[in-house]
Amino acid sequence: MSRRPETILGHTLPEPRLTVAGLALLLLAATVPIAIIGSLLDLLVQGLFGVCVGLWCLAPG
Repeated sequence: MSRRPETILGHTLPEPRLTVAGLALLLLAATVPIAIIGSLLDLLVQGLFGVCVGLWCLAPG
């Protein structure tokens, strides 16, 4: 069952598609919360057990 292409004032609208900006927003929405939760868990482990397990443990200093 195919739809007719939509037209507005004689112009044919393009089909919906995933753009680069949309893909970037999806990746951000998926990775930022995971990174925040992971960092908080690393901080909790460091506070409870005194063992650094985060990525910042690898930095010299």
